[in-house]
Amino acid sequence: VFQDGSLLGQGGPTPGVSGSYTVLEFFAEGNIPLLSNVTGAQALNLDLAYRYSDYSTSGGVSTYRAGFNWQPIDLLNVRVGYNRAVRAPNVSELFSNQSLGLWSGVDPFAGDIPVYTQAQCANQGVSADQYGNITPSPAGQYNGIFGGNPLLDPEKADTWTAGVVINPMDTMTISVDYWNIKIEDTISNIGATTILEQCGLNGVLCDQVVRNAGGSLWQGTQGYVVDTTLNIGENQWEGIDLAFAWSIDGWGGTWNTNLIGTYMMTKEVTPLPASPESSYDCTGVISTRCYPTPDWRHTASVQYDSNEWWSTTLRWRYFKGVDYDGSTDTIAEKNMGKDQNYVDLSARFIFLENHDLTIGVNNIFDKEPPMVGGTLTTNANTIAGFYDTLGRYLFANATFRF
Repeated sequence: VFQDGSLLGQGGPTPGVSGSYTVLEFFAEGNIPLLSNVTGAQALNLDLAYRYSDYSTSGGVSTYRAGFNWQPIDLLNVRVGYNRAVRAPNVSELFSNQSLGLWSGVDPFAGDIPVYTQAQCANQGVSADQYGNITPSPAGQYNGIFGGNPLLDPEKADTWTAGVVINPMDTMTISVDYWNIKIEDTISNIGATTILEQCGLNGVLCDQVVRNAGGSLWQGTQGYVVDTTLNIGENQWEGIDLAFAWSIDGWGGTWNTNLIGTYMMTKEVTPLPASPESSYDCTGVISTRCYPTPDWRHTASVQYDSNEWWSTTLRWRYFKGVDYDGSTDTIAEKNMGKDQNYVDLSARFIFLENHDLTIGVNNIFDKEPPMVGGTLTTNANTIAGFYDTLGRYLFANATFRF
């Protein structure tokens, strides 16, 4: 049915994918002690790594890493590192057939009062008679040509990290790590929204917008935006990770607490590096081109272990609210921006020495996910796979060891 294009809302046939590639690799890594048990350096180690990969599709590429671990005193460890990484295109990105499909969003050149002037609209073939008379899609879906590119190269990333690990007592660990990742030649689509925006603002990429005889991008199949996979963009991600763990004895057992969270400082995407004005930051927002990225999110838990045959864990998942960046999704305008909290409870029981049973409930208070409209949803009018979609969820599992 995918190949026939028979699914409602599919937008066109989806051809099957066929293709392969091979890779030959060798790597070496080592840990070199530089100092040990001297004043100011109980340990100072250098980590080095190198890998060479030869892909049948794009040729050879090198990756490498260097990092220092320094422990000046017992309770403190300092770590810094640099890493050059690559990600080779996968089979789908290389060999998917280019075909007609749908993208969700807005055509800013349509409607009674288009976002752009008549001269800007003319850059992509909108005539004077069509200006102000192109009907927007009532479903917020438009045609696009999507598919792979067998000439793709690996994308490259430079990652810098710096952090500290503090052990104020034997049963407590605190770590704080800063990281900065810059990816170049990203394997991605420019995005239909960005293509239309850049054509209107800067007069570029207009040849990738093909309108039908009436100027539409959704009525029939003759109008579409060409958005195939390319090595074109840059990403700049920056943030701080925080982790905490503490164990204490009490009430006949052991209490274990932990927290791991991320503060997102930057999630900047530049689809057209030659046009810096095409950059946008997805931190703290959701839009047709930004997956939700909260400024702060964490998972915290408290566990009581009887040290005998049972234990129980209470977990708190927190997502700081993200703001809707747009004007057409009135559902998102109403619901986004609110913090999301999920509380989970589980218990583990050991029986016959080697086997255990776990029962629990996730999202105890049946917190609903924030609702969004058709231009943003991944499924079920929300961001499925990020927020809890099912509500309260009961589960049980048993493990047998022989």
